[in-house]
Amino acid sequence: MSGRGALAWLGRRDPGYQITRRALRLMLVGVTAFYGSLYVLNSTTMALYGVFTVFAVGALAQLPPTPPQRFRVLLALLPVAWLLVGLGTVMAANTWVAAAGMLVVGFGLTFVSVGGPRLAGVTSGLQLFYILASFGPYALGTLGERLAGVSLSVVLLILVESVLWPGRVTLVRYPSRLAEAAEAVANFLDLLADALSGRAHPGPETADRQAAASAAVDRLTFEQLPSTERPTSAGARDRAMRDAAVALREALDFADRLAVDAALPGASAPPGAPPPPGAPATPDSDLDWLLRQGAELTRAAGRTFSGEGPPVGQREPLRLQHAIEEVRVGPGGGPSRVGSLNQLWLDAIVLRLVEQVPILATASRIAARLPIDLPAPRPPQQHQPFTYAHRSTLVLYAQRLRLHLTRRSVNFQGGVRIALALAAARVVAGYLNLDHGFWVLLATLTLLRTSAADTRTTLRPAVIGTVAGAAVGGGLLMVAGGPEVYRGLLPLAMVLAFAVGPLLGLGWGQGFVTLLLTVLFAQIGPADLQIVQARFLDVLIGAAVGILAGLLLWPHGGGGELRRSMADYLDRAAASVQETVEVVTGERPDRGELARAHRVGLLAEASMVQYQSETPSRRNEGVDWSAVLIAAHRMVRGGQHRRLLKRPVESWPRRELLGPLDDFAFRIRGAYGDVAAQLAHGRVTRPVRTPSASGNLAGRLRVLVDSGGDRALALDLVDLEVWLICLKAHLARVQAPVGGEVRELPLR
Repeated sequence: MSGRGALAWLGRRDPGYQITRRALRLMLVGVTAFYGSLYVLNSTTMALYGVFTVFAVGALAQLPPTPPQRFRVLLALLPVAWLLVGLGTVMAANTWVAAAGMLVVGFGLTFVSVGGPRLAGVTSGLQLFYILASFGPYALGTLGERLAGVSLSVVLLILVESVLWPGRVTLVRYPSRLAEAAEAVANFLDLLADALSGRAHPGPETADRQAAASAAVDRLTFEQLPSTERPTSAGARDRAMRDAAVALREALDFADRLAVDAALPGASAPPGAPPPPGAPATPDSDLDWLLRQGAELTRAAGRTFSGEGPPVGQREPLRLQHAIEEVRVGPGGGPSRVGSLNQLWLDAIVLRLVEQVPILATASRIAARLPIDLPAPRPPQQHQPFTYAHRSTLVLYAQRLRLHLTRRSVNFQGGVRIALALAAARVVAGYLNLDHGFWVLLATLTLLRTSAADTRTTLRPAVIGTVAGAAVGGGLLMVAGGPEVYRGLLPLAMVLAFAVGPLLGLGWGQGFVTLLLTVLFAQIGPADLQIVQARFLDVLIGAAVGILAGLLLWPHGGGGELRRSMADYLDRAAASVQETVEVVTGERPDRGELARAHRVGLLAEASMVQYQSETPSRRNEGVDWSAVLIAAHRMVRGGQHRRLLKRPVESWPRRELLGPLDDFAFRIRGAYGDVAAQLAHGRVTRPVRTPSASGNLAGRLRVLVDSGGDRALALDLVDLEVWLICLKAHLARVQAPVGGEVRELPLR
């Protein structure tokens, strides 16, 4: 291959040469730290810790994409690395003590990653600091040199990552994506307001704005972002951005439904949308200006996310919420203003659409770290929005850790798995008195996966790569004329070790890492074949320990937990639907079903995220797990929103009006419960018939009006009916057979 052809191949494999640039940066830091410590300061210990810091932070850790972010992360990592090196140095006195420390450190570092993607990105690298320091010889006197080597490399990494070949960051950050989506949705709402008021008669523009809004909201899905950039941490800012994304998705769904039900030319129906009950109608004239206010505040929220222009005012979300309440229950809302069923249907959709906007606006202020005003709390407190905004970051992270401190959490399972595997590897390496025994733990750490099947698939390329690297390294040891050969080869070996793995795969990466370790340790100790022999043996032992841990500890990984957690979530979410209808209509008090469903849903989401990173399991074929998650989310979020906006209801004029609605909710709950029981086994073998709607809604509305019910009660009745009909449509999607693939994780 010619030089030009090689560059073209590299450009296809490495767009923008990001991997190559990073490998060159890491090589410069590693070579500087190693040569400076070994040949200038004459410190073997400092050289070893310096180069392994580069490997831990540069190769094993996932750093954010921009230089300022990397600077902050590396600076925060330094004291943690000091602590782990100091702890490992003290624990190295005894094999069992070191293994006990490895058990605690391994679980703690792995489990704490549940707090967010940036924590998860660096925990594997941090493990290496304790692993290296916990092996003999026990030498407290070298602690200063060890910390100096770590500090030197981290400082050099901060400098190099900040100024040298940073590359062009083309990633659109999540706040910018939210701003673009808010602008697109606001444009669509403006068009709807103009069309429904008769001020304009849109044709193709309806489809264009609807498609633009849909595309902008679709760009909010997390899979389009690097893992370190996903707003999934426990912090208030990330939670606010998630709430904003869900509010935009909900607003767009209602806007799509409104455009179709009002028969606007060019509008397309959202999936699972129920048909309108009769001929097209127009919303109440009082709601026209409400749509415009919603569009204006949505656009202001976008400015708040982007930082371009004045942010949302502190009182504006509450003003819009009060306006919504006044339109729903204010003057002129008596029986004479109830209107037809078709009109109420559209009115309910408009109100639900605009009700998303104060949520979006408040979330934008939280994300921008601006103060917010919240409505007076209504019991039960767990259904109030944005309670996290006034809690400290430490409290929010502690709440998430406590939630996942259960054996049903895949994060807890992963922490236990890696901790026991590394502790067992430390005992084996210590009692066999292996040369370079920390390579055993390094192999276990890099090869262990969340499922036994995926761990087994890493064994073959790892062994083949290690054998090839050992063969090349052994040949080099036999023909090299002196230490100057290894000194000259070190920069090339580092670049290859850091670049080839990400470009070509695990086997190639293991081969060049073996070659790099050969070149390194040939300068630190005797340059003989014992180096490659020890490397090969240690990788085999580490891989064996990893496979054994994978087989014994939750071998099915996220796939096994996915079936159980999804079935549990769907069942509890369905139970919360029936309870929500009873709570909103004042029939029964809150029994906690919604709060329980919300907690189970968080564990189900974590299971699905892990399953997406694994090889799909045959036992999970035939189920569209994304559809299951979407259906459960709609039940839980719909229940939260309806309870939040619930007005005090002393009693309905005639309680028998609620009988058909209660019966419909009961049948929805039973149908989803039947499907959930089958999902626990990985497939739906006995399709469940979708329940029919409660029927004669128009007749019940007439009875409600004749009995003195006002427009607000009529809107509540129609809204609950529409919600249940939508959930009925989702039931068909949940049962639809698929090929077992998992699509992108839905927004929540």
